[in-house]
Amino acid sequence: MKKLSLVFIVLVSFSILLRGASPGKIRGIIQDNSGLPLIGVNVLLEDTYIGGITDNDGNYIILNVPPGSYTLIVSMIGYETKKIVNVKVSGALSTILDVTLNQTVLEFGQEIIVMAEAPIIQKDLTSTEANISADQLEILPVTNIDEVLNLQAGMVDGHMRGGRSSEVSYLIDGIPITDVFAGNPSMLVENNIVQEIKVVSGTFNAEYGQAQSGIVDISTKDGSRKVTLKVSTLFGDYTSSHSSIFSNINEIAPFARIENTLFLSGPLLKGSTFILSLQRTADDGFLYGRNFFNPSVPSDSIAFGDNQSISMNDNKRTSLFSKITFNPSSANKYFVSILHQNKESSKYDHMFKWNPFGNSRYYESSQIIITNWNHMFTKNAFCNIKTSWINKSYNRYVFEDSTDSRYSTDDRLRQTPSLSFYTGGTDMAWFTRGTDIYIFKGDFTCQLNSIHQIKFGGGSKFYSLRLDDIKLKKNAETNYTIENPPPNTADNQHYVGIPFDFAAFIQSKSEYNNFILNLGIRLDYFDSNGEVIEDLSRPKTSLTRKAKPDIQISPRIGMAYPITDKGVMHVSYGHFFQVPSFEYLYANPSRTVNPEKGRATVLNYPFGNPELRSQKTVSFEVGLQQELSEGIGLDVTAYYKDIRNLLGTDLHTIAPGEDHSGIQYGRFINLDYGQVKGFTFALEKRPGTDGLGVNVDYTYQVVKGNASDPRTNLINNMKDPPVESAKQMIYLDWDQTHSLNTIISYCFSENFTTSIIGKIGAGQPYTPEAGEISTAISNSDRKPVKITFDCSGKYRIKFSRYEIEFYIKVFNLFDRLNEKLVYSDTGRATYTQALYRGGEAQGYNTKEEYYTRPDWFSPPRLILVGMGVGL
Repeated sequence: MKKLSLVFIVLVSFSILLRGASPGKIRGIIQDNSGLPLIGVNVLLEDTYIGGITDNDGNYIILNVPPGSYTLIVSMIGYETKKIVNVKVSGALSTILDVTLNQTVLEFGQEIIVMAEAPIIQKDLTSTEANISADQLEILPVTNIDEVLNLQAGMVDGHMRGGRSSEVSYLIDGIPITDVFAGNPSMLVENNIVQEIKVVSGTFNAEYGQAQSGIVDISTKDGSRKVTLKVSTLFGDYTSSHSSIFSNINEIAPFARIENTLFLSGPLLKGSTFILSLQRTADDGFLYGRNFFNPSVPSDSIAFGDNQSISMNDNKRTSLFSKITFNPSSANKYFVSILHQNKESSKYDHMFKWNPFGNSRYYESSQIIITNWNHMFTKNAFCNIKTSWINKSYNRYVFEDSTDSRYSTDDRLRQTPSLSFYTGGTDMAWFTRGTDIYIFKGDFTCQLNSIHQIKFGGGSKFYSLRLDDIKLKKNAETNYTIENPPPNTADNQHYVGIPFDFAAFIQSKSEYNNFILNLGIRLDYFDSNGEVIEDLSRPKTSLTRKAKPDIQISPRIGMAYPITDKGVMHVSYGHFFQVPSFEYLYANPSRTVNPEKGRATVLNYPFGNPELRSQKTVSFEVGLQQELSEGIGLDVTAYYKDIRNLLGTDLHTIAPGEDHSGIQYGRFINLDYGQVKGFTFALEKRPGTDGLGVNVDYTYQVVKGNASDPRTNLINNMKDPPVESAKQMIYLDWDQTHSLNTIISYCFSENFTTSIIGKIGAGQPYTPEAGEISTAISNSDRKPVKITFDCSGKYRIKFSRYEIEFYIKVFNLFDRLNEKLVYSDTGRATYTQALYRGGEAQGYNTKEEYYTRPDWFSPPRLILVGMGVGL
């Protein structure tokens, strides 16, 4: 501990606090037309302070280049000046650009302009990585970043290379924004503020931590040097021929989904720029119910509503982004970013289909403030110092006031007739949580010579977690007045957690002519600041002790080497650790059980475990990049992952003499394990003079483990009779053996572009049953194949000083019914044998209505049109 504290103090003292958005590098050789190297040539990125000078061998290196597209100016007295436009730079990678200058005498101001061609093969790539630029985002038929991520090879519904969805780390400008409570991003980043998305699905470098499956690093745009204004709107609705499944789908409303955006950028003061983006999105969704019953009724009563159609998966989102960048000198750059987002949504619950106002709504609010100082010590050394505050609140309730008299009696939902929707009543869950994260990060990068670069850094995160999870009471015992249960009981959970973590890394990169080597090692330290019970058989009376901190060391190695002048092999290997989502550390802090309502109720409230160890993945991959012809490249990668210490649960029995003795309760532990193996095949054709661009990627993948859900052991024990959990490896829920994604774009002219995305995915596993008996092996059968086509088009015209754009986007072009969930007796979502077994529905709905599950299908066809005006 003393050694770790000393390391922390030293790092903070020198302000070496993890990095911001990973800058890239431009390097190359400048020579004359006879092939001799030129010494002292000036190389500068236009409209920036960033540049370099060639050495005695004609080599130049430009460090600390933010991701984006640049114009490179190469000049020397007595030689022509070359201006190379459209030079693409990606985070943490090298753009190699060799230039030949001709000796000549040019008139003042005369220059040669050259269009840069990005190589189809990235020679210094030592693991699988995709970089999606702002230009690519604009032409794709996508509405948010999640849709872009699911187009990447090995990504299936948020699961990267077979890992659980919480195993991906999301960053904005190098700041991790993962919601540590649940494992998903704290906010949805809007497309229009993105400069580049870097997706690392392979063995990522040591600078990245707290992730097992991959990294999504989003770089935001900087302000422009001239005033830019753009206002746009996009609107439309869902339309489908499957009206027997989707209620209200034939009622077309042109503004059922609408997205309005304001984007403003430009200079602010001398040496500074700004960006302001405001976006409002409202989507009524495609899952509707009917206001057939009034939810606010006492026990045994029924009150009818107005029978109007009500959206049950609507979503409203307001996003604000502002960024101010200062460049007071060539050696210093500062920026401050503020991101704010509010979301309000509903989640479809089939039982509430005719009582939609009785279902809870969800309210989220996220704020992120990032400050960054980038300082160049010399042309070969720089540092980033960064701080951030992240706030996330998440609330679920029917009424904001937990004592609102409109809540029904707490037994009303249980009085629903057989095979019927709820005929009244309200969801009695009242849930709210909040997280504050204070981040101090930084790094130092030094180019030791033309070959070797070294980078090291560290950082700390301080957390504050707050949670209230209440099951409201309104019954005879409360005199039919809505009340909160007593604190620290099974129905009123409250806790405050203040964990802390620290990380340090060192990473080297050596770029030889025929060999690239990445070596790194990372230290992670996590302290939950929680209390652990010493005697698990006496949860209420046992002594407690402070949880031990978790310390992990992660080695990483990556190599790339050419096999021909147009082909590169890479091999990489690494250990990756991640602390489980924080909800599992602190759950049920009062360690209470409530056996009066049955075994299932007890097991629904497992105890948290502040001493959970980090989950571990050991990953290996080997790949080949090969240029087949000009503008056409092939990428083939094979990978293997061994996953240990995954989150699971076990059972403990309360000892004799204790309250509720003999009762079993659950507790989270490191138990589950998994294994992933597969390969990806990607073919890319860059748009050339023919205007045609094609990307095809195919993934074969096998994902196995002992459990898909950490609560599997508890769920099996809730059954009557209890079922023993699987002892063998089974296919996990998100295993998709075959995935094929195709993106085709075509540029008819400079002003008219179109694109289409086709996705085919093999059926994911499910557990079949015949009658009342399930098969012995879980997930032994497969759901139907999923096929989706999306398309978009953009047409641009110029009118005076204005630029006008027209858009159209169509999702699920052919209105295909893709089944996400299925009935276990048929393997289909469209029908079940239960329709022909048992009795009839006892309520107001029919049996056919009860078994029609629109939420088990992906969205039907969505058509959006819009326009934008900019200057």
